[in-house]
Amino acid sequence: MTDLAALEAAWSERRSKRAFRPEPIERGTLDRLFEAVQHAPSWCNVQPWRVTITMPPVTGELAGALQAAARSGLPHPEIAFPLEYPSPYREHRIACGAALYTAMGVAREDKAGRYDAWLRNYALFDAPHLAVVSCDRRLGPYAYVDVGVWLGFVVTAAAALGIDTCPMASIAAYPEPLRARLPIAESDVILFGLVLGHGDDAAPANACRTTREPAAKNVAFVGV
Repeated sequence: MTDLAALEAAWSERRSKRAFRPEPIERGTLDRLFEAVQHAPSWCNVQPWRVTITMPPVTGELAGALQAAARSGLPHPEIAFPLEYPSPYREHRIACGAALYTAMGVAREDKAGRYDAWLRNYALFDAPHLAVVSCDRRLGPYAYVDVGVWLGFVVTAAAALGIDTCPMASIAAYPEPLRARLPIAESDVILFGLVLGHGDDAAPANACRTTREPAAKNVAFVGV
């Protein structure tokens, strides 16, 4: 039987890393990770996640293409990003950004520093692997919920295997370099990316820590 305390510890200790060492993860370890998370539940067991995982040197080539796209055009994801975040989501988002920029030593008025930090998303934080996650658009948004459940399994299982991760919607903002280089079906919509590797603990960005609200802010009980 799984020990909830051990799971809770894994969840509380896991961090999204934004700087990675270059050494790749062994293919057998990646196979083990993604085989394990196939046990994630989904509505009617449709298993809608579709994943393309890059290995070096493809990861670096794709990072170069994504950076070029980010420098030359405005974001245009296949699923629109929110235009605004109403309260309390706005406050969470601001706090998250403040924690990251503080860890990196980038001041609020440092526009060049903030642009460089934004561009690091498209350098894939120097990670050796990128998983591009898509889903058949014909299934609609409920399938995206299933993919979100699967993602939770992935980051938890990766932590158990000693693999660092960072889920990132940012790469979905420039779908053309992904579609040009990866076998993504025309019927699929690109949802997000996930970089994998071993975090560079000396990097200032990886000192970032975010907070969580108590469960009572998100969960309500009705009845006795």
